[in-house]
Amino acid sequence: MKYATLTVLLLLLSGCRKEIPQNTELGKDNLPYARARKLRDAGKSDSAFYYYNLAKNEYLTHRDSVGTAQSLINMAIIQTNKNDCFGGIETSVEAEKYLKNTRDSLTRINLARNYNNMAIASSFLSNYDDAMRFYKKGIALTDNPEYKKIYYNNIGEQLTRLKDYRTALHYLNRAVETEDQAAYARALNNRAYTEFLLNGKNPLPDYYRALTIREAQQDPVGMNSSYATLADYYKTVNRDSSLAYAYRMKATAEEIKSPDDLLQALQKIILLDQEHYRTHFESFQKVYDSVTPARARARNQFALVKSNIRKTALRNAELEALTLRNENRLLVRNILMAISVATVIFVVIFFTLRRRKMLRDRLMEVQNTELKYSKRVHDVVANGIYQVMTKLENHLEISRSETLDDLEAIYHQSRNISYTQEETQVDSTAFKEKIRKLAGYFNSRDVATILVGNDAETWQNISSGHKAEVYQVLRELLINMKKHSHASRVTLHFETSAENLKVHYADNGIGIGTDPVFKNGTRNMVNRMEKINGRITFEKNPEKGLQVSITIPLY
Repeated sequence: MKYATLTVLLLLLSGCRKEIPQNTELGKDNLPYARARKLRDAGKSDSAFYYYNLAKNEYLTHRDSVGTAQSLINMAIIQTNKNDCFGGIETSVEAEKYLKNTRDSLTRINLARNYNNMAIASSFLSNYDDAMRFYKKGIALTDNPEYKKIYYNNIGEQLTRLKDYRTALHYLNRAVETEDQAAYARALNNRAYTEFLLNGKNPLPDYYRALTIREAQQDPVGMNSSYATLADYYKTVNRDSSLAYAYRMKATAEEIKSPDDLLQALQKIILLDQEHYRTHFESFQKVYDSVTPARARARNQFALVKSNIRKTALRNAELEALTLRNENRLLVRNILMAISVATVIFVVIFFTLRRRKMLRDRLMEVQNTELKYSKRVHDVVANGIYQVMTKLENHLEISRSETLDDLEAIYHQSRNISYTQEETQVDSTAFKEKIRKLAGYFNSRDVATILVGNDAETWQNISSGHKAEVYQVLRELLINMKKHSHASRVTLHFETSAENLKVHYADNGIGIGTDPVFKNGTRNMVNRMEKINGRITFEKNPEKGLQVSITIPLY
């Protein structure tokens, strides 16, 4: 098999050239493209992506730049719809390279679609300035009046997000002139919202009118948009109505299997239905935990499809070239074979080993990224909300406003979970107070939390990064205490020396067994301490409960 492969490679080196036929009907459907369109219309976007990729390679073979671009644009749209926004933008940029003749009407239509996809993907990524730039490029290339009105709506929506309400209304007033009822309902809803933000005009008549149109058209996606808008409006006016629309949004999201709408609906319900917030939060967490890996798999799947198709095309090209070899060159190939064998073997071995190393590196990078995001989700969302729950449970005097502020802070932190956060400077006095409040949240009639040595001087020589890691570790210890230990007394003792800070944690709970099992939270604590060259040890309290020793180096 090895020698057969080497022979094929050598044959390819000296093979004759193949003349590629010119396509006189650019952009016409080839068989894979027609198959992809049927699969897309049937809602089978993953299979459609595969056949669009096949179609692209076939168009490239026939030098059909328009067909190549159309295939890539459809692939990019599928990626964006599957929340692979970076991949969608990347594929759109690749498509743009094949659309150079802007005087051609078909090229202009495809360019406009391509810019629209890049704008939508940029908006999902909160890059609103980029989204505006792409929408304006798209509208400049659009000759169809109805398409322009869709762009007017999209631009108006972006300007509203950027708080430029007057300019947004200029575009939205033009968008509502559309004859398409679905587009009209969308623009009407957006205009009412913008007018409400600008001058306080009552948006309800237009909100209900848009909802009526969407219900008549049996448009569940549009209906959910209306439910979300109405739930937000009634939040400060009539909580019962707001909750009712949030539940309608949840039911529709479950019916059409839209995880994004379902997460949004559950967020609203958590804030509005305090009596059942724990049940709703568990539902939110379950959906969130299922969506994140699914989206990661989708991104990997799209990349794998493109890679596999490319390899298949290369193999087919090699086989086709092999069948076209001129027999008159057989003698030359045999003479060159002996000379080339050593070089080919070296190249094959080199690239095989290199490819394996690259694959291992990519897998390691994916695993590290997943671990990093999992840790952030655990710290920001799970521990953050559990802390709020504990605060509410132990301190009934906490105001609703303060609770909403806490949840909103967690919400904003969770939205930024995929971005690298700059280190926030916290002075020693403020951090001392932060630790005091943390311990206080877990203080109740059943549990007494005692702080010893938590002074401003204790934290004076600790860097902000080290403070942040210590805070997360202490919060994890207190949460685990409340969940599992059944302790009635917890002590946190802080003492400093010339080289480090020592924190001694002790409780009188059930302690740990002789063979403790360290789960995610405990592993995160160990990793955090190793990250800052610190140390953490877990010991069973000689009397009863658990003892933990933490050592953190100073600057």
